[in-house]
Amino acid sequence: MYDRNISGKTVTFGVSGLLYKSNLLMYDHQTSSLWSQVKREAVTGPMTGTRLTVLPSTVMSWHEWKKRFPETEVLSPDTGHIRDYDRDPYENYYKREKGLFSFFKGGPDEKEKELIAGITIGGEAKAYPIDLLRQETSLSDRVSGKNITFTLDKKTGFLIITDSKNNNIDYITTYWFVWKGLYPETRIFRFNK
Repeated sequence: MYDRNISGKTVTFGVSGLLYKSNLLMYDHQTSSLWSQVKREAVTGPMTGTRLTVLPSTVMSWHEWKKRFPETEVLSPDTGHIRDYDRDPYENYYKREKGLFSFFKGGPDEKEKELIAGITIGGEAKAYPIDLLRQETSLSDRVSGKNITFTLDKKTGFLIITDSKNNNIDYITTYWFVWKGLYPETRIFRFNK
């Protein structure tokens, strides 16, 4: 999730239908620039190189969300279109071990569609498996000379990454093959065996 206010102007994003290294490219209605979700920046058009500000977000069950935010409204499935909104159109994709259009060349113990939290600090990119974070109460690491700490609320799934001064570190949740495709020099966190 990103802040739509860029350089003092509010932009409106749409789905371009284009992929770059297995990652959806958004476009803005104002300049038609294309934006990489994972890179968090415009990659073509007048806004090329402009960065997006990441907003905090999480994935949690509807039950837990409704408990925390009982006034939440939900879009009606009565859209005027013939579609079964009770069925997830990506259900089969989630079950596949490989991504579509993937050119992933993984190493030992690397799963192409492993869900990760990806961070970039000082030009260094690193990935942290979500399943590993779910097993730990808290986890610490060092990236680009900075000490960072991961805290995951196991009940809600809300992840917070902070540096030694308690500043939040932005992260992107995506599949390992997507992150690796956009950040080929990245490393994935594993405990020393």
